[in-house]
Amino acid sequence: MIGKQIKGTGFQGCLNYVLGKKDAALIGGTMCGQTTEELATEFAIARQLRPSLKVAVFHATLSVDRTEKLEDSEKNDQRWLAIAANYMKAMDFDNSQYAVVKHSDTDHDHVHIVASRIRLDGGVVDDSWDYYRSQETIRQLEQNYNLETVTPSWETDKRAPTTGEHRYLQSKGDKSVRVQLQDIIDEVTLDNPSMPEFVEQLQQQGVEVQVGLTRTGFSKGISYNLYGVALSGTQLGKAYTFSGLQKHRGISYDQQRDNALIEALMQPQHLAITPGEAEENELELPPSKLTETALTTPATANELELPPSELTATASTTPATANELESPLSELAVTAPLTPATANELELSLSELAVTALTTPATANELELQLSILPERNENQWTRVRSHLATDYSLPLELLDKLHSHSWLYADHSENAVFTGRTLDGEVCEAFILDERGNWTTTHSLPSEAAFWVATTGEIERAVIACNPIEALSILLIELENNPNNSATELTTIYIGIERASQLPTQFLQELDSVLIALAEDSNLAQNALALLTNAEVVSPQSSWNDIWIQLIEREQRSHKQNNQQHKQQIPNIELD
Repeated sequence: MIGKQIKGTGFQGCLNYVLGKKDAALIGGTMCGQTTEELATEFAIARQLRPSLKVAVFHATLSVDRTEKLEDSEKNDQRWLAIAANYMKAMDFDNSQYAVVKHSDTDHDHVHIVASRIRLDGGVVDDSWDYYRSQETIRQLEQNYNLETVTPSWETDKRAPTTGEHRYLQSKGDKSVRVQLQDIIDEVTLDNPSMPEFVEQLQQQGVEVQVGLTRTGFSKGISYNLYGVALSGTQLGKAYTFSGLQKHRGISYDQQRDNALIEALMQPQHLAITPGEAEENELELPPSKLTETALTTPATANELELPPSELTATASTTPATANELESPLSELAVTAPLTPATANELELSLSELAVTALTTPATANELELQLSILPERNENQWTRVRSHLATDYSLPLELLDKLHSHSWLYADHSENAVFTGRTLDGEVCEAFILDERGNWTTTHSLPSEAAFWVATTGEIERAVIACNPIEALSILLIELENNPNNSATELTTIYIGIERASQLPTQFLQELDSVLIALAEDSNLAQNALALLTNAEVVSPQSSWNDIWIQLIEREQRSHKQNNQQHKQQIPNIELD
């Protein structure tokens, strides 16, 4: 059996969560009320015995393995009531108010117990060492009711308590704010809510949540604030980041469905009320439940589907052999490139491309800043620059045209290729300039997290970092070439080209499960990036990723020529978000 306990300040929010579930059923306890409002009123009356006590709420969850649920529903409820009564007596709540609510919306049969720490005789239940007492009580209940000991999944994907937290627990018998946040999130995610439901339920439990969303709909991370202590998802553990909540906690998230509601929940009127306000509200009549209004979600810009290829890479200090060109990216390495493919050999199907206009226009200030940063564009030189990139770097014409249509690649008066550097919000703050001899220069005004980047369709779960835009695009193309049928993969990827590690959107990247630094491991850039991203792995090519891409194309062309077939490079639709 798994047991969790959480202490809080507001009964109303806790009851709203526990009884607000679709399949929630109040099966017993020591109270007369049958609804959220009635129970909150009872708790508020008893709370007047100790009006100065802030942390008056005790919320426990008891869960058994899916195989141990009794088929007879009535007998199952009676067993739960007996277990709950024994548990509460062992925890010294036998003279306190509590309600037992059963949830049936997960595989694991479980109950929630909402109790008051204020005893009916005016005393207060001592919460010292309650974590240890709860664990000992659960072990005894497992023996009494012949239940299996179950290790909760969250124990394997949360950050372990620090030495200081262990000492604090041993000396005070209480848990740190970080551990309390982990417990609350574990509790809220038991029922696999949607992301907006998750945020709202945390707010009801007194936790302030901040979700960073870019203008293009990407999540830049999630952070939590309890008792004035703010912690990021990464600080709690990989299961508590924005992507980790979906992968490890079963939270559902749909960008178009959820983003508008998440942003609405971030507004001041939806933020968690302070403990003082909670007490004042509960000493009066309980507030009525809020009614939610439907929110429409605007369509996202540039929804050009790109099924990416999957990159399975491990940290590597020794480059792979030259003949492993069909292996995953981490195993690829090449010798010097052969003769580059000509522009004619890169004939592509333009009919497969569909480019939509950007939905967020630049402001006047942004346009003024961009004009001061970016070299002046010259459309008369674009054909020449386009041909140069296709011939010397074997970049597909479709891809070049798509970048150009978004103004993320253009030609200047000196016949240079200009790649724009953007923040994740889409603000242009920098330019990467490539001349005809292959030399790179950059132009930027102020330090910012602006880099060249393209992303494949979906919520970003993985990032690949390269040393310039050509390298980033080459890795994208290599992955597509090595992926059979160009089918989509599980991990949606952002490909980033940088000159300096300070250009990296560090907080966003720390939230991802997979970050690959595709740079020479002994380079300063790789070491600086690794210092910022301790969760990253280094994948070192022997020459350059563009060399690998060129050799892959030439090998494919030779194969088609031997079979008397005309090679036509197929590049699927790419979302440039």
